[in-house]
Amino acid sequence: MKTWERGILLGARVVVFLGLVSAVMSGKADQVAAALSGLVSLFVPDLVRAVYPNPGRKFWPWVSPFYNDGVYTLFAVFMAAHITFLNVPFLHLDLYNRIWGYADVPSHLLGGLVTWVTFNEVVLESSRTYGLNWSTGKIVGISFLALILVGVLWEFFEVAMQPAMPWLYESLKNKVQDLAMETLGFVIGLILVGRFEYPYSLAKPFPGKSGGRGWSPTHRPQEVEEQLRTG
Repeated sequence: MKTWERGILLGARVVVFLGLVSAVMSGKADQVAAALSGLVSLFVPDLVRAVYPNPGRKFWPWVSPFYNDGVYTLFAVFMAAHITFLNVPFLHLDLYNRIWGYADVPSHLLGGLVTWVTFNEVVLESSRTYGLNWSTGKIVGISFLALILVGVLWEFFEVAMQPAMPWLYESLKNKVQDLAMETLGFVIGLILVGRFEYPYSLAKPFPGKSGGRGWSPTHRPQEVEEQLRTG
């Protein structure tokens, strides 16, 4: 992990931890649960790498995002922002529901970005690992459709949860706005991946082990390597 990525990850953990302390002080169970879940999630990739240091070929595409430091970093930025918008540390300001009606705009944008780069890496590594030889357009298209599907399902979930959590109510206009922001996140992610090759490249193989662990495309069985060279 690069020094600046490690700094962002550490900063995100501190911000989310402060958000947890603030949520406990405010006594709101939903905010405590959100902050605690967010803090735990920021350690999940490290846990996966420690427990499963050498993922096998069949499972590599599905776990590859856990071994990508760039995806980890982007997720950390999203989580820090999301928890802060829910409860600004020690100010006890719920930007989502009480202060700023558009607080979910950056949240859905970042969420769309992180979700797409994660889905796209899974599809990309599936194509490479299983010798599917999918075109870049097909890989991007599949991951984009998956992003939209998840986004739509999330909006239906919010509607279903409204009787128990009335603050989740949003107008149809707002829900369309959420999906639009997630699509914009996809566009930003496509630029990052396609032009700047971050957090990975659509053309180059996975750049080796992450943090000294993990099975990567540089460790594929010989027959898969030959397919990549001739594909």
